Amino acid sequence: MSRSLSSNAVANIVQALAGAALLFALFRYINATLGVEQLGVWSVVLATASASRLADLGLSAGVIRFVARDRARGESERAAQVIDTAVLTLMALVGAVLPLLYMLIAGLLPRLFDGEHLGGAMEILPYALISLWLTIVGAVFQGGLDGCQRMDLRAGLMVTGQALLLVLAICLVPRLGLIGLAWAQIGQGLFLVGAGRWLLRRALPALSRLPLQWRRQVLREMLGYGANVQAATVFMLLLDPVAKALMARFGGPATVGYFEMANQVLLRIRALIVSANRAIVPHVVALAEAESAGLTRLYRDNMRLLVVVTLPAFALLIAWAGGLSWLLVGAYQPEFVFLITLLAVAWGGNIFAGPAYFSNLGTGHVGWNTLSHVLMGALNVGLGWLLGSGYGAYGVAFGYAIAVITGSAMLIGAYEYRHRARWHAGLMHGHLSLIAASLAVAVFGWLIPLRKESDEPVLALISLLLPPLVLGVSVWCHPARRRLFESLLARPARI
Repeated sequence: MSRSLSSNAVANIVQALAGAALLFALFRYINATLGVEQLGVWSVVLATASASRLADLGLSAGVIRFVARDRARGESERAAQVIDTAVLTLMALVGAVLPLLYMLIAGLLPRLFDGEHLGGAMEILPYALISLWLTIVGAVFQGGLDGCQRMDLRAGLMVTGQALLLVLAICLVPRLGLIGLAWAQIGQGLFLVGAGRWLLRRALPALSRLPLQWRRQVLREMLGYGANVQAATVFMLLLDPVAKALMARFGGPATVGYFEMANQVLLRIRALIVSANRAIVPHVVALAEAESAGLTRLYRDNMRLLVVVTLPAFALLIAWAGGLSWLLVGAYQPEFVFLITLLAVAWGGNIFAGPAYFSNLGTGHVGWNTLSHVLMGALNVGLGWLLGSGYGAYGVAFGYAIAVITGSAMLIGAYEYRHRARWHAGLMHGHLSLIAASLAVAVFGWLIPLRKESDEPVLALISLLLPPLVLGVSVWCHPARRRLFESLLARPARI
């Protein structure tokens, strides 16, 4: 692994760690101040408002690839044109779509909420749309930093933005309630746009202070690449937003609140691993421009390291689900613990699709990523409604998990078939013992959950200490452990 790739991966990991801590603090504060039902209302409104991403046209995702490609070719001026073209196009398109989207969502919310919850949802809807507009524009600058392989700057930007959100929420929520949280998100969005542009100019000096370099030819090329990415975005909207809407319909706002917290816990831990993998996108672009012989080797190495990291991490999450419930909810909540366990299986399996997903982004073969999202979205809608009608909110959660696992498995299988890259060929013997230890810890945690209020303190202590001890020994004895540590501790290089 090159030093720049390693430093980018470490930056992503640091961002994910700090971001997770800040998000959990925000959830705990909202839970204590407003309650889990208000958290559920906030989550559903944001999820439905995320339909504004349909106007993105895949531009923000394409920025990483085109900026990385143009810099690899020594065309910094064109890389700057990519940024400005994407920003100006998105500001106009998304801004034009927001009024129509407001009317559509305002008609949908009465089918999901009633009474006080409906009033709160309608009240924060305009703020949610504005904050998402800012988020989409800011994502262009973040993608530009990634394309410049300055993920350290992007990580610092994102962590500062999340810290600002927490501070603003603490200042505004006690006086304004849910509206205060909405204003806090708008403040965060303004910061990400302004600071993001400023940081990107440091990494890409050809970029002017204001976005002025709109180019029709650049937009046409980006739209050709972004078509598949945008199709993936459309079907991703059938995953998380639809699941939350179905949760609200079949389980109520409190269930959505527990689902949001459980899902975000898993997504943040997943981000610790996936964000490190994301660093390979500009690296893959460079390999594809020069020589492709190393792509298969990079894929296999990635997958084998993921086994060492993912299985222990998600097994520990299952074992400590009760402790997470106490930290976020304030008590042992069986519904939350069940959702953590189910979603840990789903998102843990999804992580192994990361190397194929990001390799496809780097080489431009994004159609397979799109097909994976199509499968996830279609299964989530069909199974969520079918199982939700029969089994309520738990049925919706099962449909969501099945959709994620199935789409991820399809992407892995398709990539390995096309590249003849069977990652498990010559698999290290240490993987078997690690898999066995992870399964044992997960089952132990499910049978003997960690509870703060347990009547047997010794049993609670065992539930707290035994899982990390078993997993730690298994990882330490694994042959890939030294290589993993060397990759993480590699001296960062200046780019």
